[in-house]
Amino acid sequence: MKRLLGIALLTLLSAQTMASEVAVLDFRAALLQSDAGQQAAQAPRQQVDQMKARLEQENRTLKDMVESLKRDELTLSSEEVAKRRSEVNQKQAQLRQMVSAMQQQAQQMEQRLIQDLTPRGEAALKEIIEERNIDAVISRQAAIYTNESVDITAELIDKLNKEK
Repeated sequence: MKRLLGIALLTLLSAQTMASEVAVLDFRAALLQSDAGQQAAQAPRQQVDQMKARLEQENRTLKDMVESLKRDELTLSSEEVAKRRSEVNQKQAQLRQMVSAMQQQAQQMEQRLIQDLTPRGEAALKEIIEERNIDAVISRQAAIYTNESVDITAELIDKLNKEK
């Protein structure tokens, strides 16, 4: 009986020593929500706003072209109607290209921003890992379920904000 109790105790202790500390993190969100991320994002955000304003202006121009065509369609010759429809189609294609280019440019700006902030984020994360003796950090997006107590995203944001 003592021997069985000893084996059970030894098994329990070895299971305790094998337990791992696992944390979940949204690294991208932590970088972008930190004070440094917010400050660094101001210039790209202004560029995106300017691009949106230009896109809205081009959209209004297209809308005016369509309304003008509808209004004048009955009084124009078939060649003129075809010409104006072609112009509307060209404008629509131009707008689609603009949207695509703007989205691509916005993604590139965000990638550069994250790239610039990553070294500081990794250093702060390493400190948290050492302080809390964490064995594994899993991306929040990869986790199916996590308890909020293992999410260290807010902790990383706080550490980044204190580093200034």
